[in-house]
Amino acid sequence: MMFKQPLKIMLVLFTLSGLLSACGYTFKNEEDHVKYTIEKFYNVQYKAYLKMEYIDTTPYLDMTKIQNQNKVIALKELTFRRKYAFEKGYGYVERRRFPLKFNYKNIDINGNRAKVVVELEIDRTKAYPMFICPGDNIFELEKQDGHWKIINHTYQGLTQYELWIDKKLPEPDYEKIKRQLDKEFGETNGTVYIGSMDSYFYAIGR
Repeated sequence: MMFKQPLKIMLVLFTLSGLLSACGYTFKNEEDHVKYTIEKFYNVQYKAYLKMEYIDTTPYLDMTKIQNQNKVIALKELTFRRKYAFEKGYGYVERRRFPLKFNYKNIDINGNRAKVVVELEIDRTKAYPMFICPGDNIFELEKQDGHWKIINHTYQGLTQYELWIDKKLPEPDYEKIKRQLDKEFGETNGTVYIGSMDSYFYAIGR
């Protein structure tokens, strides 16, 4: 009987360890968890960009925020435009991943809120996705049900990607996007370097 309590504690610890292993990552501290959330958010977006197919980014976002709803819509549009242009042979579509370095300048954690200033370092001779903006990116996060969620993201390229933080973008109209690309690239005979022209895609439709 005297061993029941220690045994219960050991079982709980073992279960928690298994859950962390199942997630594929063990967090040393809250700062590590916050960094993981930000970097995973970028990595999933980049994977979707190269795969040319939307991958769910909502595990890292507070989806009650309009800016984050717009981030999801923007990624859906971008991946679809790239895939359609690639399938139609509308110029060159970049399919290589280039280095991305996270230089953390400040991480301030206060209870269930965190503010992070991180400098994104890229190879400026290469073509990166629109959602990767070099220089300082300021993230605000909130811990919800044990997971850090991005609630705000301030960066220079915001108005070229998700456009707004207080006005929701319309859901993608994929047939309209096809017509826009067909018209635009039919006129230019497909002579566009699409890897560095994601903003050009947006200019067509917005």
